Amino acid sequence: MRVCGGWMMRFLRRTTYSLALLGMLICVPTGRAAGDPPAQKLPSALLIFPLVQADDSGGDTRIELLNLSGKGQDLQCFYVQGDDETCNEIGFFLSLTPYQPISWLVTEGLDDVLTHSAVPPFFSHGGELKCAVVPPNGQTDLEFHNTIQGRATVYSSSGATVSYGAVAFQRLSPGDFTGVMSLDGRTYAQCPDKLHFDVIADQPTAVPPSTSDLILVPCSEDLLLQIPATITVQFLIISEFEQQFSTSISVTCFDREMLSQISGSLLRPTLGTDTAHLVIRGVNGPLLGLVVDSVPFAGETGTAGNEPSFQGGRSATLVFP
Repeated sequence: MRVCGGWMMRFLRRTTYSLALLGMLICVPTGRAAGDPPAQKLPSALLIFPLVQADDSGGDTRIELLNLSGKGQDLQCFYVQGDDETCNEIGFFLSLTPYQPISWLVTEGLDDVLTHSAVPPFFSHGGELKCAVVPPNGQTDLEFHNTIQGRATVYSSSGATVSYGAVAFQRLSPGDFTGVMSLDGRTYAQCPDKLHFDVIADQPTAVPPSTSDLILVPCSEDLLLQIPATITVQFLIISEFEQQFSTSISVTCFDREMLSQISGSLLRPTLGTDTAHLVIRGVNGPLLGLVVDSVPFAGETGTAGNEPSFQGGRSATLVFP
């Protein structure tokens, strides 16, 4: 059973929308089937980290992976650069022993002589990481696919940190790993149809200032032919008083913007409330995302990872070289 998040309960208590809209939003018990978003916190076959950041001014990211199975596992991974719109990728392979945790800083990479794993250093002001399980010796059963979990901690040059869990996709049907992952609700879990965030309104002139960033990446990606995907993104912004605002942008490969750059309605004076509920949907394809909240604390400003709630499911295709 999926459990409705706290934002949903607050939303339903306050909302005055029609019963038709409520029927679209209420969570119901369901199995793994077409139309479901990715199942999180379960051993999975594909992990996507939507934010990997590293630069020569002190920013870095620690990647953590865990093999939850009692069997050795091989992973094929790709960093995807988001500094421009070319989506250039850097590939590598990892071998994990039974139940092995592994971690590395992306600016340093990894050289594990015991498992012969080698991760190259990666530098980008914004990018992502994708890792897929390659079952050993041609095994096709699901127990050999759904084996991993992951987490990332991003360090900025100011010392502020953001920690978040990788988006995890389970394999749903037995079969070979071909490098073409159909996130269609039959082979692998689908991508989410909508992303829901509770966000803090931007206050750039406050003391201390408070501005949050939104990171978005397309769910479909062809790393073999290096064809960048451009998605038109629609936003529905709902204040605490149920006032609604809308806007749209386009995203190619990777996008990171302050909330108030996306829409002036996400400024505190315009919104009229401290927080907003943000609903995000890609028009021509699903998206994954993360909000980096700016949180005032003890006269200073810290950061926190704000992971979305998922609604519905949409198909996508991910192609590895």
